[in-house]
Amino acid sequence: MDILSHFRTIEELTKTLSREQRLLSEMFEKRKLMKYPKAIALEIVGGNESRLSRLIDYGVLVETGSSLEIESDYLNFFEEVLNVNEEISVLSVQECINTLKEHITYFLQETNVNRRAGYQDSVRQLLKKTGFRTLKNVVDLKRNMDNTYKQEPNYLNKKTKLQHLDEKSHSIRSMIRECEKLMDNEQAFFIMANDPHMAKTCSTVRHDFVEAYHALMEIDRQIIVYINQIDQQNQLYKKIRKLKYLKDQLLIKTETNITQVLEDNNPLWMESRQYSKIRLSLEALRENDEIGRVLRRIAERNGIQKTSRIEAEPLTQEDLQEQVQLLKEIDPTEVWNAFAASSYNLFEFILRYNYTTKREIEDHATLFCQLVILHPDECKLTGEYATYQNIEYPIIYAK
Repeated sequence: MDILSHFRTIEELTKTLSREQRLLSEMFEKRKLMKYPKAIALEIVGGNESRLSRLIDYGVLVETGSSLEIESDYLNFFEEVLNVNEEISVLSVQECINTLKEHITYFLQETNVNRRAGYQDSVRQLLKKTGFRTLKNVVDLKRNMDNTYKQEPNYLNKKTKLQHLDEKSHSIRSMIRECEKLMDNEQAFFIMANDPHMAKTCSTVRHDFVEAYHALMEIDRQIIVYINQIDQQNQLYKKIRKLKYLKDQLLIKTETNITQVLEDNNPLWMESRQYSKIRLSLEALRENDEIGRVLRRIAERNGIQKTSRIEAEPLTQEDLQEQVQLLKEIDPTEVWNAFAASSYNLFEFILRYNYTTKREIEDHATLFCQLVILHPDECKLTGEYATYQNIEYPIIYAK
């Protein structure tokens, strides 16, 4: 790459990244899936090869054959700013500590007031940077630990990655102890550089280290739990494979006690738990006023309003008296049996029958039709007809 091909101002850099944000976003999202084809990148920038060449010449993209990649410095910057980096940079904290030691030495050896103030500011900034990077490494460690356990499909790789993360956890803890030791041993510097800003920075960094310690303790515990779960799952997988092999060889019943185990197990544990509502008895509600007051307080606390009810008028003495209502319905079978024992024709018998209620001629005609329909085989038709109140009816006797 040409030595002159670099961004000279922040404005030039941000404008270039803003103009090509669609391409960079697309490549960043797919950085783990594939190498980005140059043809697709050219299509995204509207077929303008000069725009693509500018990104390559200025070191934003790297061309490898017919594919493109985001340059490692920009890729690390994007991942770190967006908190999606998978690498735990313990060395960066160690570099801060080493630089911190150097600047403290420079401060103690310097005689010029202005340059000493510059070294003092550098130490304060490095302390803040050390605390910030330590907390960031802890957060990245926690995220990578969870992602490894949940997304890594290979059991061996999953366990190995968790063990490596555990080692990095111990490394971060060692860095914290080293920085705390440095802050405790360099009393001469902190006495000479005693100002409110430095004191506040030291207090903040120590607080960050305490938070990091607590988080690392939880991470160590969780890593142990994850590794134990992986071992248990691996053992279970091996047992299942062995059972599968014995089943295929028709030896599972003779070589194992699986039948006895299945018989001894109670399948009810797989059922969902049944919950039953406890209802208060009406007697308790009527006899104990305290229960009613408690229920009203609970209803008011939960915003349940009592629905208004309209009370009915009290019953009068007339309402309480016994009243009998006679129905017009009769038993057709009873009427037919009485008709069969008589010598009247059917319609005449219906007119003469002793009913409990008063009936109209329409009711008699309806009953006549019902009896004929219900007993067609027992009716004797004479072929003669008669008339009663403008109603013509056939003369029918019982057989």
